Formats: sequence, C-alpha cells, structure tokens
Amino acid sequence: MTLKISHRLDVRDRPAFLHRLMVELAGNALLSLEGNLSQCRFTDDVVISHDEMRTLKRNTLAPKQDFVVLRLTPETVDPIFKQVMAAGLKHAIIHVQIERNGVPELGAYDNFQPECVVTGPGISPVLLDELKKSNVLRDFKVAEPKQ
Repeated sequence: MTLKISHRLDVRDRPAFLHRLMVELAGNALLSLEGNLSQCRFTDDVVISHDEMRTLKRNTLAPKQDFVVLRLTPETVDPIFKQVMAAGLKHAIIHVQIERNGVPELGAYDNFQPECVVTGPGISPVLLDELKKSNVLRDFKVAEPKQ
C-alpha cells in the first residue's frame, strides 16, 4: 500500500512552479483560478464552469472574486498559462487549485504565501527536490495529516 503524503511548500518562483505542476498534472485534471480574472481570455472549450465543483471550491467569501474551473490537458497548459501570466500571479490571481482524477493535487492560496501552498499525493518528493535544487522552491516539508 502506498502512503498518500502531502507537502507544504515555500515557493520562490511562482510562474515556474505553477507551469511545472500544470505540465506534471495535465490529463484527467481540472484547474481553478480565483481572483481578478478580468485580463484572462479563456476559450469556451477550456472553461468547464464559473461555479465551484468537486474539490475545487472558492476560498474568498468577501469580497467575492472571479472564479473559473478549466480543463487541464497537455494541449491546454500553455494557453492557460499565458492567460494566467497576463493577469498576474503576484496580485490578481489569489488562489490556484488543481485536481486530478478527483484528488486535490495543488492548493496555492493567498498569492502562494509560505505555508499556504500544499501538494497532494500525486506530487512526488523527487519532483519537489528537483524544484528545490533549481531554486523554484525555497523548501518543502511533509504536511501534517488533517484530523
């Protein structure tokens, strides 16, 4: 039996980190963005919903932010990422989540603040160590299991 371990991260390079995880998780995956998405132009075939679904929930109750759930496939990674960068990860996009096969694999909250970024069981410590060695991450640690 494989243990399902999650990690808490301290992200140094938000764009590089997000792009790498998008590539890594693309497939049977969904990505949600929450914040000021007025600069984003997503094609209709990529947008799944503007409402919460499955494990992808809003994280800011007030003031209500823009929210979108997008189909994350190898073909949609670059067009989505281009729009994310147009809006900006520093201030405009507050929360980013990715689920794959119904399992939460990335939660990056409060503009990627340390201790507010967590990965799911599909993200290996080997990948995180690689990202740390390339200065995309400052550090990571095993997350305490939820009670």
